[in-house]
Amino acid sequence: MIKNIIFDLGNVLVDVQYERFREKIYANKVTKETYDNFFLDGNYRLLGYEAGEIDTEEFIAKCNKKLNLKMTRKDFIDAFNDMFGEITPMKKLVLELAEKNNYKLFLLSNTSPLHFEYITDKFDFVNSLQKFGLSFELKALKPEEIIYKRAIKYFDVKPEECLFIDDLVDNCKAAEKFGIKTIVYDKFDHSGFVKQFDNFIN
Repeated sequence: MIKNIIFDLGNVLVDVQYERFREKIYANKVTKETYDNFFLDGNYRLLGYEAGEIDTEEFIAKCNKKLNLKMTRKDFIDAFNDMFGEITPMKKLVLELAEKNNYKLFLLSNTSPLHFEYITDKFDFVNSLQKFGLSFELKALKPEEIIYKRAIKYFDVKPEECLFIDDLVDNCKAAEKFGIKTIVYDKFDHSGFVKQFDNFIN
């Protein structure tokens, strides 16, 4: 029986459009090659910001240095946060679930302090969730096994009573190893998600 619903953040609760950030970096005379070498192929994760290994100031300093940026701190933060939009049907679902209060609602996300602060300020419905399992606080990243162990303990839940919704197959498969039920969310097929979701909770 499902008692807990655990949501991912990016491309589940909020839309992520990396190209908006990328275009702002290109506008500062950064080439595509330089950008790709720094941010793709795992380099962004390896920076350690989302894993809580470096703080915000260190992250900004690394980006400025490696990309040879001439942006102010504020301009960089504004650009870095300018990649999120609302997924309206998911917002509606979260608010409905919160109002009915039949399930405990949680978040488990690979995210950073800058992004999380921005998102919870701009998209207030996210604050309807009861506990936030954030990679930079749990000191691990999905799909690493340890983040699920820490989240289960932090949420104080039984895995078999949880439904986890994430947009990445690997993250869902990792959760399933603990007995957590999962749905891979496709933001372009919310109606398909609703059918799966209803099968789990009804």
